[in-house]
Amino acid sequence: MQTRTRISLFILLILGLHAIPVFWYQGERQTRWPFLAWAMYARSFPPGPIDMTTRRLVATFASGKEEQVTGPLVGLPSPAFQKAYVTPVWRGDSAPAYELIQRVNRRATDPIVQLRFEGESQTLVDSGVVTTALPVLIFHARPAQTR
Repeated sequence: MQTRTRISLFILLILGLHAIPVFWYQGERQTRWPFLAWAMYARSFPPGPIDMTTRRLVATFASGKEEQVTGPLVGLPSPAFQKAYVTPVWRGDSAPAYELIQRVNRRATDPIVQLRFEGESQTLVDSGVVTTALPVLIFHARPAQTR
């Protein structure tokens, strides 16, 4: 009987400790529940239109073939590919586009001659979905430099 009582008291203690954040952190970032401290629950968005952006990289090879460039094609996981190449180019930095062309052309039998960044932005509004094309960015492969 003493073992059951100790286990029950231990469980009640653990449950009671969950109330500490409710009483301790009653500032601006906390209201009533302890889990509101985590951004997943606390950072809600006000009502309004929902935006989504779709971006694509399309490579044109010397043979004339076009293919979408993805992380696995380059040898990177998709998040790393997005962070290293896609996001900087859309923010106005052209250097990653040329680095990407060089990276793919190092081991390619059919080299890339042009890299095209394209996409669209979709906004969900009361009347439906509004699609707006993003500006197309085109980068041409630089000629090989002689040493």
